[in-house]
Amino acid sequence: MEGQVEVHFTVLCDNDFYKNIKLDELLQSEKVMKAIKSEYGQGARNLTLSTSQPETSITLGSEKKVHTHIIDKKDIQDIIELTEEYARTQKLFKAHCNSIELINFTTIT
Repeated sequence: MEGQVEVHFTVLCDNDFYKNIKLDELLQSEKVMKAIKSEYGQGARNLTLSTSQPETSITLGSEKKVHTHIIDKKDIQDIIELTEEYARTQKLFKAHCNSIELINFTTIT
């Protein structure tokens, strides 16, 4: 196989955070309700919060930078190992950050 593949990945850390919160759960929090009312309903009284789609989720997670590198198509079977090696050589691994997550890879030539 001739050509190259562009690999997009992020570095994973031990203290990364990820949580889905349903909108109806969020609106049941006193602090959240108070913050929304004070931000969007200044001066109004007797406000209530509701949603027409309570199953909607909000994701709260660690912000991750997406890194990119290029490998040869013939090396596609070693994509994880090559990407980890690239992360090591670029000094992307730091304390408690020692693995990668593949986001996407696309053929560029």
